[in-house]
Amino acid sequence: MSKTVFERVALARKALVLGTAFCAPGAALLVPCAVRAATDDTTTTSIQRGPEAERALKTPEPSYETREERLKAKPLDWKTTAGKPTKPRKPTVAETAVMRKAKPGSTEEGKPHPNADAEARKLHPEEWK
Repeated sequence: MSKTVFERVALARKALVLGTAFCAPGAALLVPCAVRAATDDTTTTSIQRGPEAERALKTPEPSYETREERLKAKPLDWKTTAGKPTKPRKPTVAETAVMRKAKPGSTEEGKPHPNADAEARKLHPEEWK
């Protein structure tokens, strides 16, 4: 027999009252979730993530725990695992202009931290005596 929503809510409230009366205050917080889970008729569905090809394979990972399993392992075929090479991206007009104007060498130095000495004195007082 299926119960209406109102009957389920009434049962959940009764269970909550009984649970709070008999349980410790910390455990009483768990009762509403347990009651709701017990009264739900919905089924649980899981979401699978990842590409379709990965889901289609469904092959278990090989185990390499023992020496025999490691000796039986075949080396990787680099042609199949590397994939197809892609063409390099062409720089935009703005990027090309910036690269033409750039001078070779290192970048300029930055300004020192204004509170570096005070912070160092606070963190390492024995070295500032």
